[in-house]
Amino acid sequence: MPENVSLRNPPMIRQEQYEIWVQSDFLRWDMLGSFRDMDVASSVAANRSARTRVICLTFEHGKMISQNMVRELGSHVRPEQTM
Repeated sequence: MPENVSLRNPPMIRQEQYEIWVQSDFLRWDMLGSFRDMDVASSVAANRSARTRVICLTFEHGKMISQNMVRELGSHVRPEQTM
């Protein structure tokens, strides 16, 4: 086994990351945070009052290969409802 490979922390070939995005304006979304654990991301997102999305990003060998919305929470105001 090569010396630079640790048995405790093997290199990550495939990794998922959960991002929380909050709608701050009608067309603007801001990233609130990024987490490795879906439960933590969902708990943080659930404590927001604004429209919030939890996005799952999947990386393989350090390159993003997919991006999927896992949850959407908060108020869902359509443009025609604000007029």
